[in-house]
Amino acid sequence: MPGLESRPRLLAPLAPRLVFAVPHRFFFLVGVTQIVVISLWWAWALAARIALVAAPPAAVSDTAVHALLMTCGFAPFFMFGFLFTAGPRWLGVPPPQRAAWLPPGILAAIAALALVPSQLAGPWIGDAGVRIAAGVYALGWLWLLLRFALLIGESQEREKVHAKVVLAALSIGASAVAAFALSGAAAHPWVKELGVWGFLLPVFVTVCHRMVPFFTASVVPFVTAFRPWWLLSALTGAPIAHGILDAAGLAAWTWLLDFPAAALLFWLTLRWGLMQSLANRLLAMLHLGFLWYAIGFLLAGVHSLLVRSGGIGIPLAPVHALTVGFASALLMAMVTRVTCGHSGRTLAADTLTWRLFQLLQLTAVVRISAEILPGRGWLLMAALLWCACFVPWCIKYAPVYWRPRSDGRPG
Repeated sequence: MPGLESRPRLLAPLAPRLVFAVPHRFFFLVGVTQIVVISLWWAWALAARIALVAAPPAAVSDTAVHALLMTCGFAPFFMFGFLFTAGPRWLGVPPPQRAAWLPPGILAAIAALALVPSQLAGPWIGDAGVRIAAGVYALGWLWLLLRFALLIGESQEREKVHAKVVLAALSIGASAVAAFALSGAAAHPWVKELGVWGFLLPVFVTVCHRMVPFFTASVVPFVTAFRPWWLLSALTGAPIAHGILDAAGLAAWTWLLDFPAAALLFWLTLRWGLMQSLANRLLAMLHLGFLWYAIGFLLAGVHSLLVRSGGIGIPLAPVHALTVGFASALLMAMVTRVTCGHSGRTLAADTLTWRLFQLLQLTAVVRISAEILPGRGWLLMAALLWCACFVPWCIKYAPVYWRPRSDGRPG
């Protein structure tokens, strides 16, 4: 009977030890836990700003901690889970032994998971707790980077460009966390510049350059994989160059870079098969997420022109288009794909995942609109929508990381 055949799979035994069996299980579980904790804390902080609830205790400026956590607090765990799972195949080397990635992974996880509690314990321990947690987190992060660098060094593959670019960008991210550990809230501008423009965007767009054309060509007829090396240079160079100009106080001139970058990116979304991808939900999630990369640079150009004309512009609109719209959407899409593929499940976005992804698109629109519309309520609405997207998504996929594969295979 079909019902009886499916019963063992539905009642698969819990196996917590499996969390430590392969890299993606451990790192992804830490990542989804971090998202839930960070999201609920930030919604609490924003609700307090409009006097709906009592303000959470704070050791450091909530805004500074928010910038650190949303750029560097959870994404690195998904990145390391991906790199230690797919990275060895990129590099043609054996997967790393557990002893290579688990100790630094545990160190980084403990420190990262302590960031919000240490912020809430501020009245008792001051800002030292948050900064110490950030410092230990940076050390764990650098230790993991060393392990990945050793894999690159072992590789005999000719093509190691993607791995090296990701390694360099992750190093910049670690430096942002280290800057916060050294200076606390005073490092906020550098956390934003390094964390967003130097780390988050280059990592995600490098993975896009390698994976999106490949996935599309394997699913969509008549679409060929288009990923020349000059394109990778443009995709990663645009955010780095923008960040440098912005940090140098030249925000009124970034439009000279932003508008050509946006034009290239809008063209690329079509060249990579955006319209054709819409027939496949999981593939569409990748392409629609990448579309926000173009929108973000378009908004950055608009902001730059507004500054040049003497206004204050919309500085956080492009940042949130690129973080909530682009990076978060790509994270949801890629983690869903890896989780399904490495758990023996169907490689597809089910209805719940697809609806949550659609809600994430609305979240990005609301957060961008909050830069234009009056009232702090829009910020809280965006935070609540973010929670409505990611908390159910995390709850849905977290058990996969401690359960056996549904097809009975190891891994």
